[in-house]
Amino acid sequence: MSSANKLCTSALNHYFELAPPPSGKTLILQGTPGKWNHDHPDLTAVNYLANEHKLWAQQGMTSHPNTKENFDTIVHFATKNATENLVQLGTYSQLLNQGGRWISVVPNRMGASRLKKDILKLFPESENSSKSKCRIFDASCAPDTALARKWASLAKPKAIKGTSLLTTPGVFSADKLDTGSQLLARILEKESFFGSGADLGSAYGYLSKTILDTPRNRIRELVLYELDSRALDCAKRNLQDHQNTEFIWADVTAGVHHCRQFDWVVMNPPFHEAQDQSFELGKTFIREAARILKPGGSLYLVANLHLPYEELIRTTFRSHRTLVEDKGFKCIFARA
Repeated sequence: MSSANKLCTSALNHYFELAPPPSGKTLILQGTPGKWNHDHPDLTAVNYLANEHKLWAQQGMTSHPNTKENFDTIVHFATKNATENLVQLGTYSQLLNQGGRWISVVPNRMGASRLKKDILKLFPESENSSKSKCRIFDASCAPDTALARKWASLAKPKAIKGTSLLTTPGVFSADKLDTGSQLLARILEKESFFGSGADLGSAYGYLSKTILDTPRNRIRELVLYELDSRALDCAKRNLQDHQNTEFIWADVTAGVHHCRQFDWVVMNPPFHEAQDQSFELGKTFIREAARILKPGGSLYLVANLHLPYEELIRTTFRSHRTLVEDKGFKCIFARA
C-alpha cells in the first residue's frame, strides 16, 4: 500500500466513525481495503496498479481496471495529478445513481486545495473536512453532467508532442518524454540486441520501442513489465507493429516471472514513493534485474545522478561502468 493510500485509509477510518458510512452498491476508486469498508455487502473496487490489485485479492476480492456499472456511493482516492483527478471525477460521477453520494479523499500535500476547487465545480454543495492530514469531500447533490462529460473526455489517449507515442493522464511522463529515458534511448539506439529481453517498469513502451525500431537488432522476444494497466494499454498500442512482444501487468518489486532468464534488461526504475527517500524501490528493481538475467547478461539503467546505486550494482553484478552523465542523469551498464 502506498504511503498516500495509507493516509487516506486512516482518514476514512476516522471520518466514518461519525459520518454515515457508505451504503448501497459502493465503488472504491483507486483505493485500498480498510477498516471502514470491511464486510461491506456490495463493494466493487477499481484500480490500475498491480500491487493494489494484490491487496484486494488478499481480502478475497477482485479489483477491475474500470467499470460501467452504476453505484449508490463512490469513494475516490485522489492522486497528485490534477488532470488524472479530473478524468476520474468526470468519468465516474456519471455512474452515480440518482441521489447517490460522492466522496473524495486526498492527502493535504498532494493538492487538496486544487481538488477542492474542482470538486466544488462538479458538486457545488459538497461538504469538506480534515482528518489524518487529509481532506475529505462529501457530496450528495447531482453532478454537473456537462462538466463531467468534458472532464471524462480528457482520458482519451493522445500522442506526446513530436512523437507517435500515445499516453493518458496519470501514467509516468504522460505530457512529455522523460529526460532520463531520452538519454538512455540515445545509447540503446547504438547498441545491438538479440535473443530475449525485458523492460522493467516499461510505462508506455518508449525504451522498448527504441530498441524494436532499430533494424539491426535480432530480438526473439521483448517482455514489458508495468505496474499501471493504463500505461500498459498505451504500450500495446505504441508497439502494435511488433509481434515479438509480451505485456505483463505486474509489480516488479514483488518479483517477475518468465519461463527462461533474459539476455538483457533495460529500465528507468522509480526511485521514491511520495516522500520516501530510502531509494529502496529502485534498488529492488536492480536486484530483480540481476535475478532474471542469464550469466553474462546485460543491464542498461538510467537514474538520477544523486541516487546511490553503484555500491549495490558493484556487489550484485560481475562488472559495471557509467556510460554517460548528463542533464542530472546517469546511464549505467552492468554485466551479470
